[in-house]
Amino acid sequence: MAQPAPPYTVSPELLGRGEFRAACEAMDFQTIFRLMRKYDGASQDRVSSPVRGLTQSRVSRVMSGETRIATLELVERIADALRIPGAYFRLAARPWEATAPATIAEPAAPAPTAPDEARTPAIPEQAANRAPGPAAPVTSGAVTGDVVDRSLTIDIDVADDGWATLTYRHEIYNATATPFTRLNRELWFETTNGPLQIEALPSPDRNVIIQRIHDTELNARFACQVFPAIQPGESAIVGYRSSGGRFVYDHYWRQSIVRPTGTFTIRLRHQGVTSLTRCTATEDRPDGSEISATDGLSFSRGENGVVIELTRYNLRPNQFVTLRWDTTHASP
Repeated sequence: MAQPAPPYTVSPELLGRGEFRAACEAMDFQTIFRLMRKYDGASQDRVSSPVRGLTQSRVSRVMSGETRIATLELVERIADALRIPGAYFRLAARPWEATAPATIAEPAAPAPTAPDEARTPAIPEQAANRAPGPAAPVTSGAVTGDVVDRSLTIDIDVADDGWATLTYRHEIYNATATPFTRLNRELWFETTNGPLQIEALPSPDRNVIIQRIHDTELNARFACQVFPAIQPGESAIVGYRSSGGRFVYDHYWRQSIVRPTGTFTIRLRHQGVTSLTRCTATEDRPDGSEISATDGLSFSRGENGVVIELTRYNLRPNQFVTLRWDTTHASP
């Protein structure tokens, strides 16, 4: 009686191909699965069957471009089941790699795409000269060894019934000696319609995957997993959007600062509002003292509501910035 074929794993020959590694680093599973079929002769069923939670029909939809692999948990399961080293996906070495047979080919190092100098750790001023982008003040306390937010922008769009969409954009600069791959975040609302919805924003040079860590009805802890990693001396934009929270009784947003931040901006658009009865801003310092931040505050009224903008500079970890506003709504 014929024995069943062993579970499929990626061949050493395919692991050694530069196009396969490039597809893994780009999280391009459409190309990954096609290369498995082309060079390993792996059918959609053979690719999917070893991976818990991955079906043949989903592999088919990924290969046709109808859907994509977008969760870190599934990426890790694919890497483990098909024996793709973690480094291919910019992950830490997988537990099985320590016991992998010595005959597994070590993947060839990708050809450098920039001079070595471009990958050398640099102080923020040097990087600012090398990487074009909007100017930002030098961050106080930001020295070699920090991961810093050159800029952090939050756009808060509030509908006339209070439901809100938040869009975060971090311009991250890595002044450490190690690659940066993970941005941990937390969001909270006093009123929600269930767990907050969170999605990554498109990035010109990075793939960002949202990894949910812990959810309650009002609170979401998550991480933005960044591929490829932000190397020492590099900067990149990492963004995400959240919806499903509502402003009902208290109109304020309090933002914690977790890393040195050059320019911090909140842009609030509240629809259906005819005027502001109060608009204030405060900045909490690391020692717990509070100062007014109204010098960085501006607002205007448009056709659909009010627009408030608050800007602060050179913030340090363990600070908080709070924006408060009270409104008068248009008559029904």
